[in-house]
Amino acid sequence: MEKTTKLDRIEQKIDLLLNSNKHRINEKKYISAREVQDLTGLNHRTVLNRSNLDEGHPRYIPSIQFGGSRRKYFERVVIERIFKLR
Repeated sequence: MEKTTKLDRIEQKIDLLLNSNKHRINEKKYISAREVQDLTGLNHRTVLNRSNLDEGHPRYIPSIQFGGSRRKYFERVVIERIFKLR
């Protein structure tokens, strides 16, 4: 009986952590390619490749780089609009 209760508590904690992580992603203004993958299901490498396309290309995804970093970020609102998430 005690094992079942302990397992239930562990499952509840895992669910809480997973839900809080998704909620935090949705609050950020800028998200990484992996976070875009979590929201859209589109592979993060595909997202990065589409950000390298010409701006006039229909599959282009606009990105932002901060400072001297090579990492690309995407504005959450733009991603939601492109993929009709809202």
